[in-house]
Amino acid sequence: MGETTKRILSAAVLVALYLFMIFYKDFYYLQTYFILAIGGIIGISEFYRLADRGPNGRPFKGTGIFFFLVILSLYYFRFIASQNKFLPPSFFDKNISLFVPPFDAITFSLITLFLCSFVLQITRRPLDGAIFSVSSTFIGVFYSAIPLGHLMLLLGMNQGIYYIFLVSVATFMTDVGGYFGGRWFGRNPAGLAISPKKTWEGYFSGIVVAAGSVFLLNFIWEKTTSFVPPVTGMEVLLISAVVSLVGTVGDLLESAMKRDAKVKDSGNLIPGHGGILDRADSLLLTVPILYFYLQIKGALGFAV
Repeated sequence: MGETTKRILSAAVLVALYLFMIFYKDFYYLQTYFILAIGGIIGISEFYRLADRGPNGRPFKGTGIFFFLVILSLYYFRFIASQNKFLPPSFFDKNISLFVPPFDAITFSLITLFLCSFVLQITRRPLDGAIFSVSSTFIGVFYSAIPLGHLMLLLGMNQGIYYIFLVSVATFMTDVGGYFGGRWFGRNPAGLAISPKKTWEGYFSGIVVAAGSVFLLNFIWEKTTSFVPPVTGMEVLLISAVVSLVGTVGDLLESAMKRDAKVKDSGNLIPGHGGILDRADSLLLTVPILYFYLQIKGALGFAV
């Protein structure tokens, strides 16, 4: 089987799984939780492999995975408590204060993670590499759990499925536009040591293609659902530009980590695509950015 065929088949499977994750709402969206949990465990394991420096610092993998699951579960409970797609179980009505502010269980979990990592370092390992071990353990959890948790919060909003489509289309079409724009029109290198072949024309093409794709998404959305999309007109250009720029930063961030670890891909799980982080690197930043953009928009009195 050729490399292109592998990439197409792998992409088709990922898209089908992604659609199932966000559309199937029976059983309290448990499939969303489990898919994100499995993908997150694989992703954080890839990150910890990239971050492993042996005697000079090694993440506490088991501790990181445990706290990743704790924080993802807390986000899932917040999603259940805040969404309006089905009636939450009575357990949530009685204990909802445990899952939503003012008691911020997620921040408490992150603080506990930091303390546990430091205690493990000073009791089980030499002090050499302490800063790297503790920080890489914390960053791995933050890098995986916070974005995936905000994916669920985004899904739980009134127009959640539309916003999931918006951020996904804008993010992935930025990559497509950047790749082909760089190949066809690229003349001026961006001068980034992380990706020396990237050009300014490629980055600009990514933004243009992302914006055009969101306009197309809006057209299809209105025709198939008979609802006017909540993001229209000039706001499409604004969000597309922001998502494209943030997604590019996410891609460069993962490239920097791979160069530091001296590997080509974060893993080999997905035929033709590499690892989980290779595919989700941009979304890990664009999802929370879009979520907080919408929170600010709502706080200013605009409809979301």
